[in-house]
Parts: sequence; C-alpha cells; structure tokens
Amino acid sequence: MKRLEENGAIEKYVAVLNHANLGYNNVAFVEITLDKHDEKVLERFGTALSRIPEVMEAYLVTGEYDYLIKVVVQDTDHYERFLRQALYRIPGIRQSRTTFGLRTLKRQISIDPSKAGQP
Repeated sequence: MKRLEENGAIEKYVAVLNHANLGYNNVAFVEITLDKHDEKVLERFGTALSRIPEVMEAYLVTGEYDYLIKVVVQDTDHYERFLRQALYRIPGIRQSRTTFGLRTLKRQISIDPSKAGQP
C-alpha cells in the first residue's frame, strides 16, 4: 500500500455505501445520443451530468451512442422524476435508451494490478 501511495496509484480513500440498504434498489444504464458533438456541447453535457446526484458513473464512449451513464434510483417513479426533472433538462439530447440491471454479478471498485493479465 505504501508503494502504491508513493507512486500516485492510489487516487483516494472512500467509503462504499450499500445503495440497496439506503433504499436505492434500482440500477439503470442509460445510453445517450447527442444532437451535436462539438467540444462546447460535450463539455456542457459532462458538467451537467456531474451535478446530478443519481448519476454514479458517466462515460463518453465509442459506438452507436455517445454516453453511457450508470444511475441509481429508488423505484420507477424516482427514475421518471430523474428523467423529467434532471436528464431531459440538459440541452442537446437527441435520444436515450435505458436498461435496468436485475442483479449484480460482479462489482469491483479497482483492479488488482498484481493479478491483471494472468490466467
């Protein structure tokens, strides 16, 4: 650990909360396609996403859509409020598609570099 701290590999220490225990039982993955792809639009969209508490992770991706975001919500009513009051208020969204996770098969916060790439 000391070596990882010294070489900057440890970004920060955090407490990992159990979302279900807090009443946030649903995980949704949202694919988002934007109208435009210029730097200003991408920056504005990324900043807006970072301010939404339900958004746990957000990635600019390659492929058929532009962003993949991971969202936690209490239930479908909460998800609808999230869409209407937060996500869809961000200008520039052409379309979105949502997939709800049914069960977590693997959840890991960081890779173990000593085991990566080994059979």
